[in-house]
Amino acid sequence: MSKHSDKIKQAEDEKLMALVEKLQQEISLSKGLDNTTLDMSDDNIVAGKIFRAEYAFLYDEARYRHASYTGVTNAISQ
Repeated sequence: MSKHSDKIKQAEDEKLMALVEKLQQEISLSKGLDNTTLDMSDDNIVAGKIFRAEYAFLYDEARYRHASYTGVTNAISQ
């Protein structure tokens, strides 16, 4: 690969990993709130399923791309 395409891959991998990490945080927050809620609304249940489905898709895409992550947490291994 040329240096230009390496820079593009790196930039896109960073965007992808930022999305994965953001979804991890949203799922974690959602699970914490779900545990304290007595009666889950249908909207919350659907939103949780959408978060997990979106995370699964982005996670698989990151694995397929062999995306590298240089952040504090290892977003791919979680």
